[in-house]
Amino acid sequence: MNYYPDISHYHPVEDWSKVKANCPFLISKATQGMSYVDPTLTEFIQGCEANKIPYWLYAYLSKGSELAQAKYLISTCKGLVGDYFRGYVLDVEAGNTAANVKAALDYLEGLGGKCIIYTMYAQYSTYKSVITGRGENTAWWEARYGKNDGSYNSSYPAHDGADLHQYTSKGSCPGISGSVCDLNRLTGTKAENWFTGAGLTITTTTTSTTGGFDVSTLSTIKKGSSGAQVKSLQSLLNGKAGASLSVDGDCGSKTVAAVKSYQSAQGLTVDGIAGVNTWTALLTK
Repeated sequence: MNYYPDISHYHPVEDWSKVKANCPFLISKATQGMSYVDPTLTEFIQGCEANKIPYWLYAYLSKGSELAQAKYLISTCKGLVGDYFRGYVLDVEAGNTAANVKAALDYLEGLGGKCIIYTMYAQYSTYKSVITGRGENTAWWEARYGKNDGSYNSSYPAHDGADLHQYTSKGSCPGISGSVCDLNRLTGTKAENWFTGAGLTITTTTTSTTGGFDVSTLSTIKKGSSGAQVKSLQSLLNGKAGASLSVDGDCGSKTVAAVKSYQSAQGLTVDGIAGVNTWTALLTK
């Protein structure tokens, strides 16, 4: 049986060998607000790296200045993480406004890595637009406990489309300290290897550049993105899909429409966001 816990200093790892044997990946708290750092953060990262356990790091978003909090998460963690780091998570449960959460998520997605957004079942309507508008490389993690007795009860599922379901705060996991901890289950919308696999760097047969952009390094491009990477996208769409875009480095409505048209033609998710699947198709087909 595999376990999927999320932890913090309240329930840190006490036996790394047991965790490695039972947990395909771990999620741990890193920051809260713009000043708090979980006291076990460095130890957690070092333990995951030493034991080759994939891991994710989350920011508990206090209400207000969510974008600044996301940037604080990055600045805190970027010098600590190593080869087994998989991505950042936004923990949304403090009554944050949808607009502020979207700004924070847009920032993380713009960095080009995989990420996760965590919301509560009862707050689905508040964040529905953010959840449904997320990029293809962002997972949705939802909390719904039901009776919260440590076991999953099918009478209390997560919403359709959730990729990870936190179903209890009173579970137990081999190697995690304390008598209870948060446990999650995969819902089948994203395979386990999405959570355990590396980020958005793909291997291509070339290391050349297009429009000044190194094609071995991918970033998520969406409406409002700008810069050399957008020029690369526009050039590729012109060459591969006959898009006739101005290669101006600004992702506006015409670029989004061209991305959607290309995604539809390739059988990809049609969302107008150039993530890893869209980039891969453009670069390899």
